[in-house]
Amino acid sequence: PPPAPPRWPPPWPLDPRAAARAASRPRLPPPPPVAPSARAAACRLAEQRPPPAAPPSPPLARPPAPRRPSQPHGPPSPPPPPSPPPPPSPPQPAAPAPPPASPPPRPLPPPPPPEFLDPCLSYGRRCRLKYEDGFESGYLDEAKWNIEVRNDGIRGDGDEEQFYVRDGVEVSGGKVHLKLYYDSSRTSAQRARCNADELRYSTEPAGRSICERSAARHPTGFFSGRINTKDKVEVLHGVVEARVKLADRNDYSWSAFWALGTQVGSRGWPFCGESEITEMWTTSTQWSKWKDGVGDAMRPAFTLHSYHSVPGDFAAARANKQAWVSYNEGAYADGTYDPHGYNDYRWVKMPNKIAWFVNERPVAEAWNGGGQVRMRIHNGRWWGGEFGDGLWAPFDDPRNPMFLIFNLAFGSGVSLGGAKDINRFRKNGELDRASMEYVRVWEVAS
Repeated sequence: PPPAPPRWPPPWPLDPRAAARAASRPRLPPPPPVAPSARAAACRLAEQRPPPAAPPSPPLARPPAPRRPSQPHGPPSPPPPPSPPPPPSPPQPAAPAPPPASPPPRPLPPPPPPEFLDPCLSYGRRCRLKYEDGFESGYLDEAKWNIEVRNDGIRGDGDEEQFYVRDGVEVSGGKVHLKLYYDSSRTSAQRARCNADELRYSTEPAGRSICERSAARHPTGFFSGRINTKDKVEVLHGVVEARVKLADRNDYSWSAFWALGTQVGSRGWPFCGESEITEMWTTSTQWSKWKDGVGDAMRPAFTLHSYHSVPGDFAAARANKQAWVSYNEGAYADGTYDPHGYNDYRWVKMPNKIAWFVNERPVAEAWNGGGQVRMRIHNGRWWGGEFGDGLWAPFDDPRNPMFLIFNLAFGSGVSLGGAKDINRFRKNGELDRASMEYVRVWEVAS
């Protein structure tokens, strides 16, 4: 190989004299080439030789041609006759028409969120579901409900116009309906038999029972419905939940879903205690004597009725019960309810406390303030100031659990301040109705 070129520039500066001496030296001839070994030459020759060719594949064999049958000598045979067409298939019977599709089952309401599966947990209690009714059977379960039949006018011995009859209660479409209607023939009254005395309501001081007063009162032609759970479903401490639509289309209608103490049969009202879960008047006449909107048309309200002091003689006190009653009332805040539709109500009754909710919103709460009723109302944004009147005793008395009432009254002159004009409604047919979709009663277990 040729000599390597000198490194230039050199890695460090050379002395000029040493450079001159190096340039004057004679160059040595290149060494002779080294002959490759025999093994290396054989390897190089093998690399240059082409790979051997693959042996040729044998040619594909052609399949033998099919042998033709030998033909006899003579004219060709005639073609075979055509095969006859297949016989027509017999007509098939028409498939039966599918049965009409049944209407899909009515969907159940969505389950409550987990925190409300037991509504007592937020109060530090455990509850069990004591009673539930979705009214799907098409009839009212009279093992849990009583249908009242009475014509005493309830308030003020004949103040209200309706006659409560069984025809005023209807179960259909998964709901129980209370119907207010007018019937000039009064046929509902002819087959009605008063049962209020059997329900052990209180006897008035005059000595006449409810059914005696009912028999003495001539039917007005207005009929309606009222049901209760007395002696069947009662609650001392627990929670009541219900989806209710109050009557909303007829003037002077007054529907309510409420609770009354079972001692109404022995002590009478108001000493048994009363609490409206919800009630509403559909009237243009306002209650000027009440505050907080109670009595306003198309505005649901709640109440907690008690008494001022313990009378020495309950029978004598009932003769002048209005002098003993204490009213604690309020109205639901605007925007929390639909006055023309269904609303979900929850009424919580715990030791020393009662609370009202509508559509999962707080409405009001009451508590035992040293033996006295104390309350406050939520206006939709914040809680108002405290107020209250009367004794707390009837609401925690273990001898006085409360039962539920659902009713539709009509034309109370006492409630409307005496202003009443009902003659314009004397037309046969339904005037109004209140409905309930479901009810649940929870009872405190621990």
